[in-house]
Amino acid sequence: MEISVRLGGVPLLLSCAHNEYMLTYMPFACCDMPLASVGVSAAEVERLLPLYEEGSTAPYVEHMELCTRACDALLPFERAIFHGVAFIWRGQAWLLTALSGTGKTTHYIQWKRQYGSEISIINGDKPVLDFSDEGISVHPSPWRGKENMGSMRSAPLGGIIMLKQGQGNAMRRVEPKEAVAELFMQFLFTRSTPLDVRRVCALEERLLQSVPVWQLVNRGDEASARLCHDTLAKEMYNA
Repeated sequence: MEISVRLGGVPLLLSCAHNEYMLTYMPFACCDMPLASVGVSAAEVERLLPLYEEGSTAPYVEHMELCTRACDALLPFERAIFHGVAFIWRGQAWLLTALSGTGKTTHYIQWKRQYGSEISIINGDKPVLDFSDEGISVHPSPWRGKENMGSMRSAPLGGIIMLKQGQGNAMRRVEPKEAVAELFMQFLFTRSTPLDVRRVCALEERLLQSVPVWQLVNRGDEASARLCHDTLAKEMYNA
């Protein structure tokens, strides 16, 4: 099965051996001529299946592997798929990023509980970043995470919050050199060619030059969301 989808404005052809996730791709369907094709062989799915957590199925592995291969296909067009929760606040997109299991979704939910009228979700796990002369914008993708949080909204990127678990709550701005290693790991590409690694390095450099980055050590509670909200409001909007 094949479906043409538009990710971050770029039409891609997805080839799927399984149809379980076809409805997930349908909102992104387009009629434009694909600029690249993306697929995962049955042999590759079988090889990778043991690397996923117990209970994972072949359709799920194919779906997840299509993500990194789609990122590879987007890199020549200065787009990339990034690991994080993306939401809109005050007209800009904000990225919550961290290692899996660190509490990105929990932190977003705390925001939603307290500031629900102020924010809206873009993507709950793997948004698309579009790098252009006008700046960096954040777009939805079919890979929304276990909670399936997402919409078809897009917005210019305002900043990035790197989350870390801790016994207390503290937030501070970080310099690019401190963030570079962690943020590089959040670009979801296969790392299969030196050219793609160079492309991601170039995109990350633009990212760090374009938007501020904070580190939020937090307990995952309401107070941590208030601290994040108030810090951004003060430092970005003098509120």
